Amino acid sequence: MAIVMGGIMMAWAMGLIGSYQGGTQVQYMLMGEKAQEAIVVENVWLQSGTSIKVFIRNVGTREAVIKAVYVNGTSVNPSPSLPQTLPVLGNLTLTISPISYNPKYAQLIVVATARGNQARGEWVA
Repeated sequence: MAIVMGGIMMAWAMGLIGSYQGGTQVQYMLMGEKAQEAIVVENVWLQSGTSIKVFIRNVGTREAVIKAVYVNGTSVNPSPSLPQTLPVLGNLTLTISPISYNPKYAQLIVVATARGNQARGEWVA
């Protein structure tokens, strides 16, 4: 009886370990995809305190999906609307307006992708 119970416990433990390994493999695959995605904010035009143009380029080896844009920590709705797919070596111009900001101070712009990567920088008019 003890040998049978030991065999059942062993089979259960092997199945449990196998399920953890499968989840880990998926996690590593997603991390690899995230590492291949890279975007940069090439330039920002701050236009007279009322609108902002953000120029984004995909410099990674995978297409990127631009999911969100933040100005000084506040989520904004640019034109064209998000999400936007950015092919490898592709570029995109987003216009944020209307927006009010003080041109005397640096504006923190953050662009985020669906995989969680970010491009960020501060610009002054």
